[in-house]
Amino acid sequence: MNMFDQSPQFGFVNSSMPGLPTVLDQINPSYYNQIANFIAQKGGRLASVTGVCLYDTLRADAGVLPLRDFVFFQNALGQQQGLLVAGTQYTKQEIDVSPWIVGGGQLAKGYEALIWSIGVQFHIVESLDNSVQTTGNFINLPLDPGTVATIAATDATLMANTMRAFQESLYFQLFVNQTGFEDGPGWRFPAGGYGQVGYNAVAGSTAQLALGAIADGATNNGFGWQYQMPIMRHIPELTKFGVRMKIQNPFTTLLTGPVRVVVTLEGIGIQPVTG
Repeated sequence: MNMFDQSPQFGFVNSSMPGLPTVLDQINPSYYNQIANFIAQKGGRLASVTGVCLYDTLRADAGVLPLRDFVFFQNALGQQQGLLVAGTQYTKQEIDVSPWIVGGGQLAKGYEALIWSIGVQFHIVESLDNSVQTTGNFINLPLDPGTVATIAATDATLMANTMRAFQESLYFQLFVNQTGFEDGPGWRFPAGGYGQVGYNAVAGSTAQLALGAIADGATNNGFGWQYQMPIMRHIPELTKFGVRMKIQNPFTTLLTGPVRVVVTLEGIGIQPVTG
């Protein structure tokens, strides 16, 4: 029998949980001191272990990309961030950044991460949204994604050309404190399982046919697995870290419209145990 199929041997007598607990709700209180003494003797801490995906999003609006750096994971939930080109400010929400991030590019107190992979996503589509949000925290995000009937010839974008421009024009590097680790252009860190790709073929109006019979599509930064690190990177609590993106070719996204750049750091998360 596979060892992973066996019952755990960490049960607490007179407690209803047969193995290591996720929360302490059903642990017999008489064992609290025993647990605390064991942790003190080993020099450890009582924590909850979970799978974690630290993510951060940059909204790249239409225009010429500026020759400046952007550091992911520096602006936390509820803080302000600007569109890459225009600089228009919005407040970051959970759809933008992992709640584990606090101000100054750190994990909150009591939170740690062991990172085993890094991925870079470029959210590029072939047909522009019918309209996008122009104000508020959702600026630059879709307002009306559109329908086949609303597609115009001017909505067509060259996904592969745009993807290549992002892949070869942007350089990324993971750092913790002052030490740099994995680095390379966007093509080195494929999106893996988080990417998207697909097409819808249509025929009909002159405008639709002008799109080459493709009305809708998305492409992916690479296929398969995300980049796997040779050794897990430890990000301690309240320790500055991030992924620096350097724009080294100021190409224009004027005809391709809004693009999102998302960086993911995936691995094991360590957080306080809830009572």
